[in-house]
Amino acid sequence: MADKITIKLSRRTSLSEKPELPIDGLPASVREYIETVCDIYHCPREFVTTAVLATAATAVGKKIKVNEGKYMNSLVLWFVSVARSGSNKSYPMKLVTEPLRKIDGELYASYKKQHDEWKSVPIKDRSGDEPKCPAIVLDDCTDERRSEILFMNNDTCADGTPTTRSGTKRGAIGIYPELKGMFDSKNQYQNCGTVGISKLLRLFDCENIKVDRKGGLTMLIQDPFCNILGDLQTSLLRPTFGSEIFMSNGLNQRFLFCVAEDIEYPERSHATLPSDTSLQWEQTVKTLYEGIYHDIRGNHHTLFRSNDGIVSLGDDADRFYNEYYNGLQHKKAVAATDYESAIYSKLQIQCLRYAGIVHALEVAEEKGMRDDYNIMHGNTMEYAIRCMDYFEKMALLVYKKIAEPPQASTQTGTTKADVIRSFLSCYPNVSQNALANLIGCSASYISKIINQKQG
Repeated sequence: MADKITIKLSRRTSLSEKPELPIDGLPASVREYIETVCDIYHCPREFVTTAVLATAATAVGKKIKVNEGKYMNSLVLWFVSVARSGSNKSYPMKLVTEPLRKIDGELYASYKKQHDEWKSVPIKDRSGDEPKCPAIVLDDCTDERRSEILFMNNDTCADGTPTTRSGTKRGAIGIYPELKGMFDSKNQYQNCGTVGISKLLRLFDCENIKVDRKGGLTMLIQDPFCNILGDLQTSLLRPTFGSEIFMSNGLNQRFLFCVAEDIEYPERSHATLPSDTSLQWEQTVKTLYEGIYHDIRGNHHTLFRSNDGIVSLGDDADRFYNEYYNGLQHKKAVAATDYESAIYSKLQIQCLRYAGIVHALEVAEEKGMRDDYNIMHGNTMEYAIRCMDYFEKMALLVYKKIAEPPQASTQTGTTKADVIRSFLSCYPNVSQNALANLIGCSASYISKIINQKQG
């Protein structure tokens, strides 16, 4: 079967073709869930699909890594859904990730009980540090809190010894309706805006991060796992990703974009998502998070059947990936710009991570039905490569949108707010406080203008 599959890698990507993110390579129950959500909530299918993949990857966390022969790859991917206002971007994202929030709620309840017990002991009789709250969902949190969560999700203790905490191999995800807010937050613009962005780059690469805080614990975040799932209005694409620093430091290419331009607006429907459909998805996420499944007798079994969590490429998967990798090498060699070359470099990594998520979903669907759970099959890799073809087209489309000169304004006059937005767009490294001091206004005024929707 695999020998009959042909992957066309040398052709030039055409933006005139209507791209579509396929779902035919996903397990049956996952496809059914995606299609049902799309039918009921009338949202672009690719938005639901990427939310499903991000949720599954976060549930798996560090339990498995994909080994392509040289490098180990965690299932870390960053997805952004782009469409104009009113396209129903945010609710499907909230719906699909709800099982993660339930797990997060359980973690909080356990922490609250532990903290209450610790606090009930008189201060002079307390032993150990004050309990900290673990989490897998990051919403509106500070940079310090994010570091704390990722540190608590370490596989090892501070001294390097294996941990016995229940959080072993846990992942995390930042969920951002209107992603621009993440970049606009004050914590991302400390020290002229480079500190927060540098940390983001390292988070995608899963590099160890050491965090030193005056008067606080020095934290070594080993093998950090942090996914990102966000949405963005089309009009905010350039203001968010079009700055010179983002265009040149490789941050943009670390995101996988879904851009929906032909939006349908059907009439109101009273249909609701069937409870058994929601329950099935919740159970899949829980199975991936716990890493176990139950047989017909109720006995627990290890889901991935691998002590070290390493998933290797089978012969067919390796052959498909080798062809895809080499095709991207050729595209890098003839790329017109460094930006485009960086797109192809990141796709080589993102393809492996994407295939790893699909493999994990297959394991959850097939539990107990096959023994080679540490081997990725050829059809899994072939499907991931077809999905990468979609994301390649989206990356080039986004590049075209943010690189082309903006259209001339039809307004007869330029307001003070226009000047401020234009200045920060050209000089993103200047902090809001510094600009406020320069022009003699409050920082809150600058923040209000930046977050103000433009008509």
